[in-house]
Amino acid sequence: MPDGFCTFKIPLTGKAKDKINQREEEIMKKFACFALTAALLLAGCGGTDGDNAAQSQTETQTGSAAQESTAQEGTGQTEQEGTQTEGTQTESTEAASVNGASIKAGDYSYHVESLEKEWTTDNGTLACTVKLAYPVFEGDTEGEKNINAFFKEWADDKLDYYENDKDSIVNIALQYQTEMETEQNSTQEDSTLPPVPPSEEDFSVGGVTVRGSVISVFMESYSYEGGAHGMPGRANYLFDKTTGKETTLASLISISEEELNQKVRGLFQEQVKGNTEGFFEDAEETLNNKTDFIDNYYFSEDGVVFYATPYEIAPYAAGYTEITVPFEELGL
Repeated sequence: MPDGFCTFKIPLTGKAKDKINQREEEIMKKFACFALTAALLLAGCGGTDGDNAAQSQTETQTGSAAQESTAQEGTGQTEQEGTQTEGTQTESTEAASVNGASIKAGDYSYHVESLEKEWTTDNGTLACTVKLAYPVFEGDTEGEKNINAFFKEWADDKLDYYENDKDSIVNIALQYQTEMETEQNSTQEDSTLPPVPPSEEDFSVGGVTVRGSVISVFMESYSYEGGAHGMPGRANYLFDKTTGKETTLASLISISEEELNQKVRGLFQEQVKGNTEGFFEDAEETLNNKTDFIDNYYFSEDGVVFYATPYEIAPYAAGYTEITVPFEELGL
């Protein structure tokens, strides 16, 4: 081991040892078969028919061993992938949606339509990538058709905004990368502008929940424009099942918005109290002054989830701070 390097030995579990031992045995079998074949070949091409038969038999065994090993490896990989997909239903929804697989939500089925577009400078430098994903309901009811039309228009409006609004993430990225290229070409030296990786904005379907007469579509996003990290985003859309028209949470709940604020604020404050390390010092003050809890929510199987965004009452690394109010307490 050269100077300056160090080795870390990680203790292995019984299963890990068994897998490694099994793999080593397979490798040794392959090596032995190949070695025997090589020895027979070196014995001379002018050998007897018996030698040729032995060589043929050895090659057949070698091929069989290789095929058996390959089959075992392939089986292991397939089993591992199947376990990963099957193990987490919430995450597998997104994985399945990428392939256009049908996903169940109550009595409804939908799949996820996705598109990706890249924008480059005139010199071919990648400036920005956008990925849009949205649900497509597979039934033929009026409600489902109208919801599909809503999200098709949503995607078209997004693309139009990226293309034509000078303040969109796409046009800002194009302008910056073009300015950096222009400066490099004019001075024949490295640009004084700091290099920035391509920007990106991704939208995905976080989940679809059916509750009573309402279909809830939860959307998530991630936007990166340089710096240490990007920023996540969330939005929830509520639709009447029958008509497919968009509705609001305020029009559905049985309590006033002021009562909702009091309920949600109290649940957040229970999390903050006694947890000074996990939240900002002024977290309670922020919650006391906050009156728009109804704007940040999504539906889950357990109720309505309300959340505080990163940096609102806790550091970015803490992610979203969430509390759940059962549907029954809101009259849903």
